[in-house]
Amino acid sequence: MIHSYEDLIDILEKEFSLCTQLAELLQKERDVIVSFDPAEIELLLNDKKAITGKIRAYDETRERILESLGFRDKTVSEVAEIADKDYRERLTAIASEFISMLQSISELNEFNSRLIEKSLYFIRTSYSFLKAHDVGTQQKVSVEA
Repeated sequence: MIHSYEDLIDILEKEFSLCTQLAELLQKERDVIVSFDPAEIELLLNDKKAITGKIRAYDETRERILESLGFRDKTVSEVAEIADKDYRERLTAIASEFISMLQSISELNEFNSRLIEKSLYFIRTSYSFLKAHDVGTQQKVSVEA
């Protein structure tokens, strides 16, 4: 099946929409990590898994379209530079939007990773404190402690 530039733009716009949803989930994830709501964290992880699965499927479709257009292993930016002149501007804009979105996703992911590391440090420190004071999981800690 021969694809067109319109097919490529369509799949890129769908993929960008999913990336936007992923960025929104990562922002929400930040708040959930801070509040440490395990049930909400699990829901977010399931949502992220679903979105990333769809993104992977669109990636595969995009690769097939690029190959049928003769642009195997090319980035959207590279395709924009050599595409038919009627599509260059739109593809350049999409490439720019993707670069910005992927940078935002990367930054949000990094920030959330640091929050998780700090949360784990706090849990380990608290556990060490309790263990050092011989407080077991079966013992109850008084309010005065």
